[in-house]
Amino acid sequence: MKRITLNAIVDIGCLITFIPSLVTGLVLYLVLPEGGGRGTGIAASYLGIARTQWITMHNFTSLAFAALLILHLLLHVKFFRNIRSCLSTGDKKACDTE
Repeated sequence: MKRITLNAIVDIGCLITFIPSLVTGLVLYLVLPEGGGRGTGIAASYLGIARTQWITMHNFTSLAFAALLILHLLLHVKFFRNIRSCLSTGDKKACDTE
């Protein structure tokens, strides 16, 4: 598999896992807060989904996003090693990561 294809797959995976992590985080923070406020009680739910299920979805998507983000950073380690020369010289050749 080409490196650019692998980067694209990892980046798309990051986007796919980030969006539900963001949405579930916002639901948990704004709609179903912990310890008081709206949405508390025995049957705290939103859109027919219980708070505990929102937490499970949030944890799963956040961990998947974190793993893909670490992989993304590892795939760009060559760029990070050359970033000083890339920024100081302004030479496009120094910025190549292939």
